[in-house]
Amino acid sequence: MRTDLKGPGNQRKEIMSDHSDWHILVIDDEKDILDVMCLTLSDKGYQVTTAPDGTTGLDTCRKTPPRIVITDIRMPGMNGLEVLEAVKKLDPDIEVIVCTAFAEMDLAIQALQLDASDFITKPISDHALHLSLERAKQRYTSRKKLQDYTKFLERQAADQAQILHQDKMMSLGRLAASVVHEINNPLSGILNYIRLMSKILGKHPLKEEKINKFKQYIELVESETERCSQIVSNLLAFSRKSPPAMGPVRIQELLQKCTSLSQHKLALQNITLTVDIQPNFPAIQGDANQLQQCIINLIFNAIDAMPEGGNLRIDSQYHADKSHAVITITDTGVGIPEDNLPHIFEPFFTTKKEGYGVGLGLSTVYGIVDHHNGRIDVKSRPGQGTTFIIELPVADSSKVIGHSQ
Repeated sequence: MRTDLKGPGNQRKEIMSDHSDWHILVIDDEKDILDVMCLTLSDKGYQVTTAPDGTTGLDTCRKTPPRIVITDIRMPGMNGLEVLEAVKKLDPDIEVIVCTAFAEMDLAIQALQLDASDFITKPISDHALHLSLERAKQRYTSRKKLQDYTKFLERQAADQAQILHQDKMMSLGRLAASVVHEINNPLSGILNYIRLMSKILGKHPLKEEKINKFKQYIELVESETERCSQIVSNLLAFSRKSPPAMGPVRIQELLQKCTSLSQHKLALQNITLTVDIQPNFPAIQGDANQLQQCIINLIFNAIDAMPEGGNLRIDSQYHADKSHAVITITDTGVGIPEDNLPHIFEPFFTTKKEGYGVGLGLSTVYGIVDHHNGRIDVKSRPGQGTTFIIELPVADSSKVIGHSQ
């Protein structure tokens, strides 16, 4: 606003330019008051419409909604409080100022409770009218800004939700393609070996040489079938994320079962297994099935890291001072590059060649350990091997399970 203009004419134009977009409806049953209010407000640059009663005023609100309504309280027919309620039902954003006599303060308070922006006592001074209008305008503007900002946030949230949905669909698409590829490879191998065996059987009786070949084929079929099963198990475990069925779990029994299930694969890869369980080991608190899956996933991960054979060591220790058990699984494999270590527990992250994993094994392990209120850490050096350290709470430190041979 320029403040260096002189003369009443310039000042009037300046004021009018400030208020010209504000439409005010004045409702009063006294014509003299209507005329004075209309002249005063028009002189300040406001757009002014008048109505002699509440009913006419409401009709005007419906046809040409104002931003501010100034209404008398004492009117025949529909009084000012009824006008206020009707206007707010019609459009809650319209600001309403009520005019009342000094002795009618109880009605003024009631009007404020009905969401009037302000009240003016009669006789109305220019100063009081100006202050009341400024408060109404500020309230109207603040509300509009808040509404605009709320709509902006809603649009942002909707856009973000759409982006997340698209990302989810893309991830699911990549997962589906990866799963199809991962499972299709071993299934194709299985199918080819079975067709080859059927073809040989159909030609002539088996000789010892062919029997040995068949044994190799059967081992390959078994290995590829296990790979399919492992892929499906990891996917199911990742998608379900079912809560663990907690109870006491004997470490020795758990590790014996896991190594027994892995023994054949360890032998095929020429890997030497060493298991060392600390004597007098207490039971840990956990879900036996989930913990078994966790350990087997780590064993299979170690086997994959030693394609030329090697050593796998599983140790378990009990830290009485911390009331938790520690299981370490160490291999002499290729190791994990330092840059990859922060990402190995992320879903779908894998360093394996295409067709050798979807990157859910270690993510599943992390989820299981986390659900057991435990923690897992990894130490690795490329070319030397990797160690996974799992810490799990014990079931009851007072119940000690003896070490059996």
